[in-house]
Amino acid sequence: MSDIETRLEGMLFDFQTTYKTDYRRGQIRAPVLTKYEEKPKCLRIRPPPLKDIHTLTAWRSTPVPFSLWHKPNPILHKDPNKVQKPYVKQEDTELAQVIKTRPRVVMTPAVSVDDIEDPKARAILCDAMYTSTVAKMNREAVSDYVNMKAPLSPLPVPANPVTLPRLRPPYVSPEWRMETVSWDRQQLRSYCDPTKQFWLRQKSFPCRPCEETAIVEAHRKLQNQLDWAKRK
Repeated sequence: MSDIETRLEGMLFDFQTTYKTDYRRGQIRAPVLTKYEEKPKCLRIRPPPLKDIHTLTAWRSTPVPFSLWHKPNPILHKDPNKVQKPYVKQEDTELAQVIKTRPRVVMTPAVSVDDIEDPKARAILCDAMYTSTVAKMNREAVSDYVNMKAPLSPLPVPANPVTLPRLRPPYVSPEWRMETVSWDRQQLRSYCDPTKQFWLRQKSFPCRPCEETAIVEAHRKLQNQLDWAKRK
């Protein structure tokens, strides 16, 4: 065997079976376990205190406080370091007693609102008197529909259940079945390992350029023989 054939044989056939090169997607590998590793603590060094902006030297005493030049509000004179607490309106427990005992100034035929005994009626009268037209329109446009119920019958109609037909395989005529069976019987089912002996046993496919070259060479050879016979 020449060197070229040896080199080509080494490139074409590596003498390995399909079990070593193919079907490796289902390979079982050891799982990678997650291990907790605590991160090292990095303690930052305390930054140096502020420096004097004129001499750019460090302060020898304690650092300058941030709120050194903070001044109170010029009108309210509140301390900016103290946060204002939110205002919570306290319940007035003596409002009903004040309404009953405060003096009345009523011009006839007016009605004293404080003399109404029913608190609901008094609230309705005050609401109707001190509510503007725009507020009334907004209240009517955006009304409360929480307690409203839809006019549905107490016994609703049962829903139609969704039913799907049973899945059945499509019908295949016997003529087509025989075609598929005959084609299936012609298929090769045997052990095959793509080695050198396997490929060399296969029938080579026809090569059109090779056949044309062989015909041309045979024609030239025949032509040379005829020319040689004429010369004799």
